[in-house]
Amino acid sequence: QPVPVELVLDKPLHLAEDDRLIIRDIGAKETLGGARVLELYPPRRGKRQPEYLQKLEAFRQAASLQDHLKLRLADGTFSIARFSWARQMKNDAIVALLQQLDCLIVGDVVLQRDHIDAYKEKLLSILADYHEQHGDQLGVGRARLKRMALPTEPDTLIFALIDQLLNDKQVINTRGWLHLPEHGLDFSPEHKACWTVIEPLFTEEALWVRDISQATKFDEALVRKVLKKAAQLGLVTAIVKDRYYLSFRIQQFADIIRAQCEVDGFIDAATFRDKLNVGRKLAVQILEFFDKTGFTRRRGNDHLLRDSALFSTSEA
Repeated sequence: QPVPVELVLDKPLHLAEDDRLIIRDIGAKETLGGARVLELYPPRRGKRQPEYLQKLEAFRQAASLQDHLKLRLADGTFSIARFSWARQMKNDAIVALLQQLDCLIVGDVVLQRDHIDAYKEKLLSILADYHEQHGDQLGVGRARLKRMALPTEPDTLIFALIDQLLNDKQVINTRGWLHLPEHGLDFSPEHKACWTVIEPLFTEEALWVRDISQATKFDEALVRKVLKKAAQLGLVTAIVKDRYYLSFRIQQFADIIRAQCEVDGFIDAATFRDKLNVGRKLAVQILEFFDKTGFTRRRGNDHLLRDSALFSTSEA
């Protein structure tokens, strides 16, 4: 009876999938058996799990290359170039076969259409969870949403699905922030009246909720709710809990970081503090905010650009 085995070779044989082999002992005197190559790139883990063994058996029984492609598509995404190499076929020939199947091709990546809705639902679900947990933020950048929802999938594919969601108005892009359409609806009449009093207090400096409460005599809980809604509308931004800047100031800070990164490739707390002419603690809070949002990422004492499209005036 045929059994699945893994061959670990000292030297590569330059095999292709579906090649046939004869296995002999080390002295090449005794034939141990015949073999057929089913998988050139086995997973690092789980090779003895029933699910993987069943997949190998399905590969063995596949009657045609198209049947084999259907099995690959059922697993999710895969690379056309890698599959073409494994089969020693030109990419164009594989693409021609894929076009006969119901799948989405984005660059080198293929995804069965049955999975597309599931991937989109995952993106929308993660975005809704983010709104629930971070009501004082307008949304997330596309790179961060991808990392949160589908971290192991190729960027090009997930960004294409995000673009589809944007085109269908299921997701809105506001200055680089992705959010659900219902997130950011206008103030209630009560909150609008409070915001009319609170807004003039903002200058170019950050304000704490408690200071706004003292200045306006509004209850802190009410101030917090009003600012949370103002943040959803993109009017203010919380750099830490209960400390807000007008959003145009955050955009200015981001422009400073972008410009500095174009020169040095990074920005550090000392340079940022000097450019803003603020204390080191506040400069660090702002930089950590940018790291948290995914605009930058920290490397030691330096902060590098990660998603430069955030905090820009462009809606793209």
